[in-house]
Amino acid sequence: MRRVASLVLVGLGIFSLALGAVLRFYVYPELAVVPLDQKTESVAEGAAKVFYPKELVVKDARLTATRKVESNLTVPEAKVDGDVMVWDQGLVVTDSENQLVSALKHRVCLDRRTNMALQQCTQQYVTDAEGDPTAADKAVRQEGLNYKFPFDTQPQDYEYFDTTLRKATTARYEGTDEVGGLEVYKFVQKIPSTKFRDQEVPGSLVNSTEASVKAERRYQNTRTMWVEPVSGIIVKGSEQQRQALFGPDGKEGTVLLDATLTFNEKTVKESVERASEARDKLTLISSTGPIVLLSVGLVLLLAGILLGVLGRRARHVA
Repeated sequence: MRRVASLVLVGLGIFSLALGAVLRFYVYPELAVVPLDQKTESVAEGAAKVFYPKELVVKDARLTATRKVESNLTVPEAKVDGDVMVWDQGLVVTDSENQLVSALKHRVCLDRRTNMALQQCTQQYVTDAEGDPTAADKAVRQEGLNYKFPFDTQPQDYEYFDTTLRKATTARYEGTDEVGGLEVYKFVQKIPSTKFRDQEVPGSLVNSTEASVKAERRYQNTRTMWVEPVSGIIVKGSEQQRQALFGPDGKEGTVLLDATLTFNEKTVKESVERASEARDKLTLISSTGPIVLLSVGLVLLLAGILLGVLGRRARHVA
């Protein structure tokens, strides 16, 4: 009887150990992928100084930036069982009078596990112009992280794509924080004043007596992102953004935008809930489940071996 019990315990122990290993090293990598049916909306709000081109004046304003991100399943690379997802983003910024301040469209192909942009995809673009994307919009080199951090985000620096510069720059890890009771990693992406285009403007906007001049449009931003590390979801975001015109003399002229925009309470609350749910599921599969199964399996295995040894000793004495 002891021999049968010993074999059963050993068998259960081996099964538990194997199941724990399978959960951690097979099931977790298979499940730690972004679903293809993504559809999220975030709203950031804040005070700003805004240049209104029709009136040629800068005014104080209250801005609302609404960002909608949705999976695109029509692009060839977005296969149900594949490793690639395609996200379409629409960003619209309006003031309290519902006047349009800016708009942007972005399509990007991403790795479903790392959330890094993929270069080999077709139909990608970034555009802030009306109408269809131009050849230049489609030629933008997509790179870095976009809209989300990887699963199991590490306390390190990451390259994050900026749609205004149309390139990735470093988002530096600056420690842990707490948002809505959730432990998060804080990342800060500082973009110094950088030219991103030339444009013809009235000379008066850059302190010139000429009727029209070619001016540089420069942009700077401090983007702060609070990230739940297990899921990689950004639960809170804030930007301190500034755009200005610089004349042929290299001096700053009219400030086009000077704003600080932060996720509103509703967006933060929904993001925290989504990240908490994802974290709990991933933690169960990646650590809690395997640790429990491995611990139980080891106890059962040792108990079975010990029972078998004692059984043999008892038979030997008899």
